[in-house]
Amino acid sequence: MCFIQLKRSNDSIFSYTYFIPFICVFLVFFQFSLCLYEDQIGKFDWRQTYVGKVKFAEFDAISPIKKVFVATEENVIAALNLKSGHILWRQVLEKDKQGVVHYMTINSDVLITVSGENPTVVRHWDLSGGFLTDEWTLPIQPSAVRSNNAKWFISDQKQLVQVLYDTPPYITVTSFNITSGSKLSVKKITSPVSATESQCVLSAPFFACLATLGESITLHSVKLASSNEQFQSKSLTALLGGGRAYLESIDGSQPLVAVRVTGASGKHIFLLHESGPEPLPYQVPADAKLLQSTYEKTDILLQIEHKDETLEVVTLEAGEQSTDVIGKVKYPLTASSLASVDIAKAVCSPRKDKGIGCRILLSSEDHAVAVLHFPGKLMWIREEALASIIALEMLDLPVSDTDAAIEKEFDHNEMDLGVSSGFMGMFAHRLMSQFLQLRLIFMALLGLGEQPSPGQSAGLVRDEFGLHKIIVAATSVGKLFGIDNLSGEILWQHYLKDVASYSSQDSNKKHMILYVQRTTRHFPYQAQCALLARSKTTGEGMLYAFNPFSGQGVDGNDKSVRLGYKVKQSSLLHQPNEQFLRGILLLDDQDKIHVYPESTYSVAASVASTTFIFTADPGTGVLAGYALANTKPQGLVASRVWEVKLSQSSQRITAVVGKSPVERVHSQGRVLGDRSVLYKYINPNLVAVVTQGFDPVHKHFLNVYLVDVVSGAVVFSISHKRAREPVHLVHSENWVLYSYFSDKSRRTEIVTLELYEGKVQSNTTAFSSVASPVQPIVDQQAYILPASIATMKETITEKGITSKHILVALTNGGILELPWMFVDPRRPITVTPEMREEGVIPYMPELPVSSESIINYNQTVQRVRGIHTAPSGLESTCLVLVYGLDLFYTRVTPSKTFDVLKEDFDHFLITAVLLGLTAASYITRKLASRKALKQAWK
Repeated sequence: MCFIQLKRSNDSIFSYTYFIPFICVFLVFFQFSLCLYEDQIGKFDWRQTYVGKVKFAEFDAISPIKKVFVATEENVIAALNLKSGHILWRQVLEKDKQGVVHYMTINSDVLITVSGENPTVVRHWDLSGGFLTDEWTLPIQPSAVRSNNAKWFISDQKQLVQVLYDTPPYITVTSFNITSGSKLSVKKITSPVSATESQCVLSAPFFACLATLGESITLHSVKLASSNEQFQSKSLTALLGGGRAYLESIDGSQPLVAVRVTGASGKHIFLLHESGPEPLPYQVPADAKLLQSTYEKTDILLQIEHKDETLEVVTLEAGEQSTDVIGKVKYPLTASSLASVDIAKAVCSPRKDKGIGCRILLSSEDHAVAVLHFPGKLMWIREEALASIIALEMLDLPVSDTDAAIEKEFDHNEMDLGVSSGFMGMFAHRLMSQFLQLRLIFMALLGLGEQPSPGQSAGLVRDEFGLHKIIVAATSVGKLFGIDNLSGEILWQHYLKDVASYSSQDSNKKHMILYVQRTTRHFPYQAQCALLARSKTTGEGMLYAFNPFSGQGVDGNDKSVRLGYKVKQSSLLHQPNEQFLRGILLLDDQDKIHVYPESTYSVAASVASTTFIFTADPGTGVLAGYALANTKPQGLVASRVWEVKLSQSSQRITAVVGKSPVERVHSQGRVLGDRSVLYKYINPNLVAVVTQGFDPVHKHFLNVYLVDVVSGAVVFSISHKRAREPVHLVHSENWVLYSYFSDKSRRTEIVTLELYEGKVQSNTTAFSSVASPVQPIVDQQAYILPASIATMKETITEKGITSKHILVALTNGGILELPWMFVDPRRPITVTPEMREEGVIPYMPELPVSSESIINYNQTVQRVRGIHTAPSGLESTCLVLVYGLDLFYTRVTPSKTFDVLKEDFDHFLITAVLLGLTAASYITRKLASRKALKQAWK
């Protein structure tokens, strides 16, 4: 307690013992902080958190707040509120193989997970808070044995059991102490069939294998951790007949498995005993999903069927369907049957009005997670596919109905009034449009007018400054989304079942290509986008053309088009056709050119002589350039004109980065301190290529090449020794910025390259890669960033006037906004007066990472995969969407809001000042004229 004594003038002592303690506590806990204004938090930004595709799920019926625990393919452990689906807590594990979750279960009052590979880690999590309570590792296993081939369960003796089914015909069963992690026992059980000849599942505590040899089908099962550890076999040939058979496990308290045969209408259920499998006396439909649950200490079996976008759930008892039908719920699955459901869990409890009430969790192949209540309704659904976005575009919204009417009025091609499009026709059209508008006003007042369009009703119209857009996102699973950028609300979604993403040969990076063929600027034509991917089955190219504001396919076709060939390279034409639609050039694996759609073929033929395509093969390290020609007998033909082999056997191509096609360069030069101009080397055909390799001397090394992909000339190259991934690169205007990890200094370094032509511009009208090449002047500089980088992206504006900033996603979840002046390669050690007048700051190797530059403040974004930037209608404002495991949207103003008034602008004061100046000028004018009149009469 703080105690202060003060003396009055009369020397009497008094004490403030009541207020001083509160003041002291306030001063102790008071901290000066830098933050946003309170009314700005969440006003221009939003964040959405996800967990990814569900891999394991468990219901919690112990805690007061009912929840469901999930483990996902994104290496995430999370607890979801059972009523709302909101994330109560979330733990993000290690990346790649070390964080892969192999098993999850609830034991007593802890959540147990098994993850990782050599070493495999067992963790105990608190159910309510999600914090780690215990952790231990398993012994290192031989390299031939992988943890993802193992199966796990908790035995009756509360031991953690690992089951490994290797290629030799035996099973290795290892028991561990669930508390300390010590190994208790190791047993090997001889199997009648090998792993390559059978399908095996774990239905704890039994292990079952289905072997098919010709027309013979045999089911083998063994009880693990028992005295009689021998396989028991049962022939199913007479029961199932011929055909290919499949085995699936029915998760629950009882050891049940189901066997179905291709082409059969039903599937059989078997209860596993120590004496062998025992068939239950009934069949279920082949496309039904089976679940186990416990109701009043009794095990029940649930059967779920999908009919006409409705889920029907019934209980199976005594060999037949029970009369107690649990209920129906309307749930439109992405596929025609429950075969698309990967994970299903159920928990049942007695209802107040008697009967059974169940909550069922379903996770389908489109990564959607839903919890349904029977009888009742769909409680909630989470679109976890948004955690795997790999292609993204932001489009302007269409104009309002009123603006559309104005556009139609001045469109000469839309005159349908029976008059010509000349002067008199425009005058008549104007009178008629005014009459129609008056009629619409009276009908609206009487309530008889036409209803506004769906976009108009939902507020999806273009605003004055172009800040309201729609986000079109494509995910790795083949699901498309339309998202409102202001609120983050999902406007539409569409699932393409047979579509898969492309993946790099040397990495797990997945990608699709999303093209914007037509924007909303060409009224009355609708906007159109196209998604280029590959087929899951054949690997051939797949194209889906759709309306970005509804997700519906062009011409009513909601399915992707199979191209019939593998796509090697693709490019969007720069010139549109008569309908303002830009075509897509496709180069197949036979070096043949295709154009999509066919209506843009004439445009492609007309620009063939000035069109070039290049390819980069990461496997061989060869860059090849193709020139297009329009020949009469063959049509469009691509011929290889140059080839450059960048990588040898010890290195590989890891990144090829070009400039943004929507970027505009406002200034062609840089004004120096002596008033001279240093002209930029702005080559629109320049591409940055990164190769990485390993040698015994320098260990890891990194090479960066700047290649003109029209002529094949290597403009510049640089090599870094003892540098390794992760490598991130940004290419814009006349500069290149990339980062790598230095093995020598054990830190993240950033290198910037800036290219100039000199003080004399070679061509003031246009740039040509075919003409005599210009050797640029390259300024380069290296910096140190005291943080790890996940990805980088530059800001972009509509006219390119605003200064460039670099958005750096850090691995700790922050998004750093780094001004270009900090990474300028022309920063000198000693600043001269001319450099100071130019605005160049002195060189410092360390780049600042201040909390003021973190644009997402405390809204942490996990596992950032990419950053997308888009210009708005305001030159000062850039729209930013950060995507990964989470989504974060915001606006940035690199040069501040120089084209709009501030929010705290005093409109009343400026209005009063303007009115006062106007009145003063009017009075002064009267007085001046009166004075001039008096002087004239003198």
